[in-house]
Amino acid sequence: MNCIRTVLGDVDKEEMGITYTHEHIYCSPYTAKKDPTLAITNIEGSVRELRLFARAGGSVLVDGTAADYGRNPEKLVYASRESRVHLIATTGFYLYDHNPDFIDYISTEELAELFVREIEEGMDGTSIRAGQIKCAVSLRFIHPREEKCLKAAAVAQKKTNAPIWIHHGGMMGEEILKLLDSQGADLSKVVLGHMDRNPDPYEYRKIASMGSFLSVDNIARVYRYPVQTNIDMILDLIEAGYLDRLLISADFGRSNYFKANNGGPGLEYIIRKFIPRLKESEGITENEIRTIFVENPRKVYGCF
Repeated sequence: MNCIRTVLGDVDKEEMGITYTHEHIYCSPYTAKKDPTLAITNIEGSVRELRLFARAGGSVLVDGTAADYGRNPEKLVYASRESRVHLIATTGFYLYDHNPDFIDYISTEELAELFVREIEEGMDGTSIRAGQIKCAVSLRFIHPREEKCLKAAAVAQKKTNAPIWIHHGGMMGEEILKLLDSQGADLSKVVLGHMDRNPDPYEYRKIASMGSFLSVDNIARVYRYPVQTNIDMILDLIEAGYLDRLLISADFGRSNYFKANNGGPGLEYIIRKFIPRLKESEGITENEIRTIFVENPRKVYGCF
């Protein structure tokens, strides 16, 4: 169990450098009919963006696109080969209103077997394997479809050792982790995503005490709050002793976030601007940066 499972095959985790643990390189959700920026379908643009990421010093990127959000494993293979960035793909499902109808009538065990097949054999009729399981939970409640996905993820994790990554709105973290724990999931291989959507110190410290990884991954969403809010949360988690369970990404899941598409700030933003700000203004050390962006992702994804 010393490899990450990339779209090009298993890679020794020691090859992992700077890693972003939640981004989107190719996706096409149904919601893009109302907001076209939610679709990232120009794969050549994504390749150019990944090259900018690599040029800045990036090494690995986890593509968080689930099957019901417009996943395309073959596009990820192409993007990885062309950019030479390691890409980790995702099995699992997004929020209940995106789910295919069969989720309602198949059993938890059957859903878990689907996840296992996509991790061990391949996704969508290919031999391209997923390297994580994704579930999603609504902002203020857990829908029955979402609950079934969480339970199936716990079953699949026990069979594959794959990490579980959870999309949530910042308010249901304790309930999510308790449910997963009740199903026998290894919470040390669970990532609770989008923690900074509700940057409430009481809430995120309580969740951190339960043993999962916490993902601060809405960096530079200045329409929500200033970047300093992300930074304050990171500093508080480090001060509270949770450096070794902290992950950082940006979730730039819109085509106009990519510099290669004449947008911004681009995947290079964290490396070129955010990390220097953490070091220069906040006194975070190079060793702490390495822990967050290299060592912690190795713990989560180097499980195959």
